[in-house]
Amino acid sequence: MAKTEFLDLRSKYLKVKWWRIFKNSWLPWYAFILLVVTVTLITVSICCFNLNPYDQQSGEFFKKPNFTFSFRDGIGELILGTDDLGRDVYARLMYGCKNTFLCAFAAATMSASIGYLIGCIAALYNNTVTRFIKSFIRTLHSYTPIILVFAIVTVLGPSIKNTMWAITVSLVPRFTNICFNLITEETRKEYITAVTLDGAGPLTLFKMSVYPNIRDVLISQYTKGLTMAILDVTSLGFLGLCVKDPEPELGTMIAENMDLVYTGNYWLIALPGLMIVLFVILINIIGDGIRTAMHKEST
Repeated sequence: MAKTEFLDLRSKYLKVKWWRIFKNSWLPWYAFILLVVTVTLITVSICCFNLNPYDQQSGEFFKKPNFTFSFRDGIGELILGTDDLGRDVYARLMYGCKNTFLCAFAAATMSASIGYLIGCIAALYNNTVTRFIKSFIRTLHSYTPIILVFAIVTVLGPSIKNTMWAITVSLVPRFTNICFNLITEETRKEYITAVTLDGAGPLTLFKMSVYPNIRDVLISQYTKGLTMAILDVTSLGFLGLCVKDPEPELGTMIAENMDLVYTGNYWLIALPGLMIVLFVILINIIGDGIRTAMHKEST
């Protein structure tokens, strides 16, 4: 077999097999479909419909959810009702999901990229600079991430942008420590010693030998970091440290309606709470499914 044919087959094998294994796992696959449908619904609702989460409609206070449908009028107006100020709950829920998920996704992605890069460099290159970086990262890792988030947001001020940067900084030590420990443990194995004696450099060693054996754990840890970021964003929103009123956010929506649950308007808290639970559960299931599929592919 020619070299080019071998590379083409290897590339096709790597691209297809883990995805096929993932699709055959019914729970992660259905969780993935449900997450895609949810994100699509949020995107279409915001981009294609004239939703206004800030408009206060007089005479429409505490309107209950309306799920009526007719072929002439379509879905009932104000389908999820209104809050105590007459604002459309569906519009605020969609914009709240957008603010929460985008902030958490950006923070988790940036922190994972920075953390994995630092951890990789520190594990593969052992010098004075990397030893200093490891000591500094371990010092930050000794603090609870949410404490760092509170401290940074308190100094910078409450806003969605400051929240994103605060969560990014707080999660970098976690990802760095995970990547460093994985690579260090992998490089102690005998096959890595054999590859090193053959003259492989640090980058070649990582690309060809180390990364294929730790990628499933890295992806799984990223999804767990994403769920942590979602919970951090909603926690800050609940404490009033994420967005400024009247900007919607899932944690903020729960906090501002806490006193209204005793009046029977339970949906004002239940809906954002259910969206938080939905995002966290689906992302964790998908992450575990991808890890299992990649692990089966490599065995």
